[in-house]
Amino acid sequence: MVNLIESDSIWKRNFNYLFFSRIVKISGDMFAFNSILWFLIYDGKGAIGTALLIAVTFLPEAVLAPVTGPFMKQNTLKFWMYFSDLTRAAIVLIIPLCHFAGFSPLWFVMTLMIVHSATGAAYNPASIALIPQIVNEQGIQKANAVLQSSAQIVRLGAVTLCGAFLTFISPSYTMLIALVLYLVSGFLVLFIKYTAVESQSESAAVKQRGTYIGRLKRGFTLVRRHQILYPLAIYCIFMNFAAAPWEALSAVYVAEDLNGQPIVYSLLKATTAAGAFLLGFVLAKVKVNRYGLLFVTAGIIEGFAFFITGMNTFLPLVFLAAFTFGAAVSAVNVPEYTIIQTSVDSEDQPQVYAVIHMISNISIPAGAVICGYAANAFGSGTVIAVGGVVEIIAGIGILLFTKLAKAERSDLIKEREASVHL
Repeated sequence: MVNLIESDSIWKRNFNYLFFSRIVKISGDMFAFNSILWFLIYDGKGAIGTALLIAVTFLPEAVLAPVTGPFMKQNTLKFWMYFSDLTRAAIVLIIPLCHFAGFSPLWFVMTLMIVHSATGAAYNPASIALIPQIVNEQGIQKANAVLQSSAQIVRLGAVTLCGAFLTFISPSYTMLIALVLYLVSGFLVLFIKYTAVESQSESAAVKQRGTYIGRLKRGFTLVRRHQILYPLAIYCIFMNFAAAPWEALSAVYVAEDLNGQPIVYSLLKATTAAGAFLLGFVLAKVKVNRYGLLFVTAGIIEGFAFFITGMNTFLPLVFLAAFTFGAAVSAVNVPEYTIIQTSVDSEDQPQVYAVIHMISNISIPAGAVICGYAANAFGSGTVIAVGGVVEIIAGIGILLFTKLAKAERSDLIKEREASVHL
């Protein structure tokens, strides 16, 4: 299943620019979200404002990603990323300027944050599809692992640093730091140079894909007919539904079930980030042949981590589960991205990623709403544990009754060649 990755380095000009752009962009996202969150609190918008912020931060990106996907071509991917960074920079400039002028109604801020989220519908699919254009096929897994592991540490560090800035300066001025970060990220993307290369058969197939509506339908059709991506998308739904209780209730669980202070919650988040970083580092060194098996196994292990966390209050065991959960995040995301990049034609990758992202992530708000009511009746720990059981059972089903876990790299390449002519 695994071998050591050959020493061919991915650290070349194009990947360097993509790596540092992603790091800076993630930092900008962390500064933007946390500064706007505290801006709403200090501005008297209260629980309604913060709840709406979480909703509009997540949903527009998930819903709109398949809509923007058909517009993306291989030779325009970096410009979609640049457009996303530039738009987000404009938003984190407009909000503080309007606030300084005395105009910051909730509807206005939420409208801008919808646009902020919607730009992610362009950036994320484009960045995933860009990796195979600038890294050779043998380096795709390593590139995904490096980006995944570093992102976890950067998120943690950026949140901490943003908290320090928010302590000493106002949220409005902290947003201006996000402005600078977005501009730097977009500037770095423009330095990426690559040439999109297609075979004659692929080029002819692309031309036959026709109109925008045809390309939009094609993304859903590809996922539905793909023998590997379809079960992957189904399991993503169950994994996100199972993760919703932890995402929504973890702070409550720490406070009420563990009788912990905020520092315990922060340490749990740091432990999760450490697990994600470590597994990402390992995946950058070890070559995987059966990505689907790694994906499903990681999901099942994640389910056990949720179950252990919810069913006991022994703090060292909870920390061990948090570390396992973080490791599972990398072990899920890296093979998911690599499967899409290896088993789908490059012209279809943004759309396929967007479709899977939308299908799977819609389950998060649904799960969050359900678990909120369930926690009132049964307790946070029980609901988190039930989420883990759901993920375990679904994983076993996918493992036994689909081809996802059995597929090897050669099978992914065959699926890619077949998908070109669908």
